[in-house]
Amino acid sequence: MCWLFKTLLNLIFLSMIIECRSILKSHENPSDVKHFESTLDKTVGYWSPSTSSIDWCERNYVFTKYIAEFWNCISSLLMCLLGGILIIRGLYYNIEKRFLLMNFSFGFVGFGSAYFHGTLTHFGQMADELPMVYSMIIWWFILFQMNKFKLNNQIISFDIFIILGIFYSLLWTYIHTLKAFVLIFQIHFTFMVLGGIIKLIYLYK
Repeated sequence: MCWLFKTLLNLIFLSMIIECRSILKSHENPSDVKHFESTLDKTVGYWSPSTSSIDWCERNYVFTKYIAEFWNCISSLLMCLLGGILIIRGLYYNIEKRFLLMNFSFGFVGFGSAYFHGTLTHFGQMADELPMVYSMIIWWFILFQMNKFKLNNQIISFDIFIILGIFYSLLWTYIHTLKAFVLIFQIHFTFMVLGGIIKLIYLYK
């Protein structure tokens, strides 16, 4: 119970750091915000002012003042439901822990995405975009370690891929939370997906 309490405190402290950064860095110039409408939506709601560096195509606070982008938020929550189903079925069929971790990361991405679209805050944006990168790192780990060893019910020693994955996730977290780089993130994530797909095709061949 003590470790759980410490973990929660660390998460709260981390969220405070990210939000403080958002006050200093985000929306210094509102014209820097990437948006997909003809003009930046300045509708005021519960989470206003928006501190994210991107505003999507859905009009803000249309259905309720407590959810910025209603349909984007609801559709993202469906990812959480699917992630939960995958985890339950994975436990039922006793699949390897690396695949359970992949299922969990998928549900976590859905939760972060819902939080982001629901609030349009800098912390919400990080809760959406960082887990996307984490899940791709897990996917890459699975692909590049396929057929080499199993992570069933044993503890294995750290290999180079685990060390590189942890290092890269920490490095990207630090860089990305300094300033939410919209275009750089999108290009970065696209290359991660394409690289994984190419590796997957190679494995199937």
